[in-house]
Amino acid sequence: MYPPGALVKHNFQARVFSRTVYRTSRKNGEVKQVKRRGSKHYVSTSVGVSDEPIHVVVAGGGLGGLFLAICLIRAGLRVTVLEKTNEYKPLGGPIQLASNGVGVVQAVSEQLLQHIQSVSRPFWSTTSGIKDGMTGEWMFTFDAITQIPEQDDLPFSLCVDRCDLQRALLDEIDRISDTNQIVRLGACVDSFAQSNDGVSVILTTGERVTGDVLVGADGIWSKVRSQLFDEPYSSIADRFSVASYTGFKLFSGLPLYSFSEYFDIGYSAFIGPDHYFVVCPDRFGRTQWYAFVKSDPLTGDVQSSKEFLIDIFRDWAPEIRNLIESTDEEEMVQRYLLDRKPSIEKGWSTGCVTLLGDSCHATMPNIGQGTGLAFEDAFVLTELLSQVDCRSQLPGTLQEYYKKRILRTATVQGLGRINSEAIKLLTPLLPVRSLVDFVLTPVLPLVFNLQFQYCYSFCPVGTDRNVSKITAETMRRRHEKESRDAWTRGQNSSKAL
Repeated sequence: MYPPGALVKHNFQARVFSRTVYRTSRKNGEVKQVKRRGSKHYVSTSVGVSDEPIHVVVAGGGLGGLFLAICLIRAGLRVTVLEKTNEYKPLGGPIQLASNGVGVVQAVSEQLLQHIQSVSRPFWSTTSGIKDGMTGEWMFTFDAITQIPEQDDLPFSLCVDRCDLQRALLDEIDRISDTNQIVRLGACVDSFAQSNDGVSVILTTGERVTGDVLVGADGIWSKVRSQLFDEPYSSIADRFSVASYTGFKLFSGLPLYSFSEYFDIGYSAFIGPDHYFVVCPDRFGRTQWYAFVKSDPLTGDVQSSKEFLIDIFRDWAPEIRNLIESTDEEEMVQRYLLDRKPSIEKGWSTGCVTLLGDSCHATMPNIGQGTGLAFEDAFVLTELLSQVDCRSQLPGTLQEYYKKRILRTATVQGLGRINSEAIKLLTPLLPVRSLVDFVLTPVLPLVFNLQFQYCYSFCPVGTDRNVSKITAETMRRRHEKESRDAWTRGQNSSKAL
C-alpha cells in the first residue's frame, strides 16, 4: 500500500520497457541474467529452454486490455487481445484520467501521452466540486485536483473521450508492434480451460486460442470472472445477485451546449433531495451530464427519459433543466448503477488466469478512478511477468499481482462508495444551509485533500510543473477554439433548418 501523499517511484520503465539484450533479475540474493532475443523476453520451462516468449491472452479490448497489451509489447512479451465487437465505434463520452493514470501512461510511453493530450482537455486551472442543486451556488470545491499535481510535480488530470483514448491506444499498439495480429475483433470469449500446457480460451465460434496466461479485462460482467468465480450474469436478476446496487439509476446525455463557466469547470456535482446531477464539459462544445436518480431496484426502464427527468429536476437550478431540454430523447441512456465489493475473500487469480480493471474492482464513477486503476493493474502485472524466469512461476506471480493490488483497489472502491453515501447523508441537511456551512465547510476540504492525495499517490514519474503549465495552456487554447467553432456550426445549422 502506498501512504497518502507518497510519490511512488519505480525503476520499471528503465528495467522493463527498454529493449536490452539482458535483464538483471535478483532473487534470494542471487543475481541472474535472463536472456532476451531481440525484443522478446524468453523464459525457461520446467524442463528446458522455450523457443517462445510468454504469451498473454487478454479477454477484452477495452481501455484496460489495450493498455495492458502496450505494456506487454514494450516489455518484450507476446500478447493477443480478444475483443468481441466486430469494429470499434466512436461511442462513449468523456472520462477522467486522473494524475495517477496519466503518470502510468507517461512512464510507459511519452509518445502515447502526447497523443492523448492532443485529444483531451486539462483539469489544470479549472474548478471542480459540489454545488447546491437548488441554487446552483458552489458549496465545496475540490482544489486538490489541481493543487496536488502542482505541489508534488505530478502529471495533471485529463478529461478525454473514451473513444479518443481507445483510438490513441490502438494507434500506439500499431506503432510499437511488428505484427497486425495483436487485437482480434469479433473474437467473443465463451469459456477457458487450464492444463499443464497453459490456458486454452474457447471462443463462441468454437475456435481455441492458447496461451500461457489469460487476463480477464472484459468489464464488470466479465465472462472470465463469471467462470472463475462461478457467477452467472445471464439476466438482470443474476447481476443484482452478484453485484451491489448503489440505490441509483443513472441517466446520461451529451448535447452540444454552452454555458458561462464552460471553460472554467472541470466538473460539478449538483446535490439535492434524493438525487444528484453531474456536469462535465467535453470537447467540441459538448457537455456530458449524468443524473443519479434514487430508485428501487428492478423497476424497469423509464419510457420517456426526458419527460421523467424534467419532472424530477423541475425545482432544481435552471442550468440542469436547460441541459436536459437540450438533449435529444433518443440520445439519452439509462441504466442501473451497480458496483462490486472488494474481492477480499476471493483472489483474482486461479492457476494462470487472472483479472484486471472493472472485472475485479469496478468502482463508482464519482471517484474518477476506473481507468486509472486499470492502467495501474496493467503496469504492475507487466512488471511482475517480466521477472518470470520459467513458466512454472506463473501461478505464483499472478497471486503476487493480486496481493500487490488488492489493498489499494479496495481502498479506492471504498472511497467511491463513501462519496455516494455521504451525498445521501448530506442532502437532508441542505434546507439548513447555515449548519452545513458552519460544520462541514471547514472539514470537507481536508477530507477531499486526503482522498485525492491517496488516489494520486501511485505515480511512477514526476513532471516539472512549469512544463505542465505550458502543456495545459496549449491544450486549453485548442479546447476553446474547438468548442467555439462547434457552437458556431451548430448555430448556423439551426438557422438553416
